[in-house]
Amino acid sequence: MEVELRHLRALVAVVDAGTFTDAADRLGTSQASVSRAIIALETALGARILQRTTRHVSLTGTGSRILPGARRALDEVAHLQRVIAQSRTELRVGYAWAALGRHTRRLPKRWAAAHSGMPLVFVHSATPTAGLAEGTADVAVIRRPLDDPRFDRRAVEAEREPLPVITSR
Repeated sequence: MEVELRHLRALVAVVDAGTFTDAADRLGTSQASVSRAIIALETALGARILQRTTRHVSLTGTGSRILPGARRALDEVAHLQRVIAQSRTELRVGYAWAALGRHTRRLPKRWAAAHSGMPLVFVHSATPTAGLAEGTADVAVIRRPLDDPRFDRRAVEAEREPLPVITSR
C-alpha cells in the first residue's frame, strides 16, 4: 500500500481539528472514512502516528516527525494546482448530455465577448459530474441532482428548471 494525498489530508485535518469527527466535517466526509485513511496511512508507513483514546487524539513521536512533511507535501500539491490554474488558457465546460441545450450556441458568444483571452471548450464526459470529479472539466453542466459535498451548485441559465453548473470547492 502506498501513501496517498487523502491519507495526508486526513492526518492534517485530525491534528488541526482535534477529533476525527471534526476532521470529517472539515473534509466533507464521514468520520469512518477519516479513520480508515489514518489506518491506511499507518499501515503504509508501518508505524503508529496517532495515539487514540475515547476522549483524546494526539500525535505519537513518529507522528510529530511525519506531520511537517505531510504539511509540506500538501502545500506542494496546492502550489502545483495554483500553477496549473494560473496557466489555463481555456475554460473547460464538462457536460454529459446535450451540453447546454438551446443555450449551447449563445453562451460561447457571450463568453467570448466578456472573456476574449480565454475560450470556452466543451468537453463531453459520461460521468455523474460531467468530468469535474475526474479533472477533465473546470466547471460542469448537469441536469440531474448531484448530492456531492465536494462541489458547489449554481444556476446560470433558466430552462424549464434552472441549469446547474457544478464547481469544485
